[in-house]
Amino acid sequence: MSYTTIANVAGMFPTFVTGTSTQKPSNTLIQQYIDDVAGDIDAILQKRFGEAINSSFAGSFANFQAAFSTDALNVLEKINRYGAAAQLGLTLATFGVASAEKLGKDFEDTYDELRARLEAMDERGRPLPSGMYDLLFDPEARIESPRPGLEGVAGGDMPRHEGAREEGLDDYFWKSQRF
Repeated sequence: MSYTTIANVAGMFPTFVTGTSTQKPSNTLIQQYIDDVAGDIDAILQKRFGEAINSSFAGSFANFQAAFSTDALNVLEKINRYGAAAQLGLTLATFGVASAEKLGKDFEDTYDELRARLEAMDERGRPLPSGMYDLLFDPEARIESPRPGLEGVAGGDMPRHEGAREEGLDDYFWKSQRF
């Protein structure tokens, strides 16, 4: 299942016109670019959200896809469009469209960033504990919160002559306390 259309990908290049007899590359090739990128997106989704697919959708990726919200589909459409447009830009550059090469490179950079956000990878390719789009695909996803989980002073971050008592934070809990 692809998430974008030929018209959306071609629309990324203002001077590129589809539907003519002399169109190069053909719509068939553009659709192949779309399908290639959609395959990569599906692989990322299956890897990243495999636990949710197995627990909530009985292991069926098709059922998982059918449950996508409009927001989730919009994100996937954008990633699919930018990835396919990057490939189309490089192809148009081989036909002598000079501006398409630079535009294709810009689309490729954006695609790489969007794909990393979906895959929850940092700029060095290392996994992150949560991804920007996790909540769109798994309602039980672990997401970071701007609120602190615990409050207090650890002690290691304080000068030697100060302690929790000087900060007014002593004795919240102690060794012998019973709950």
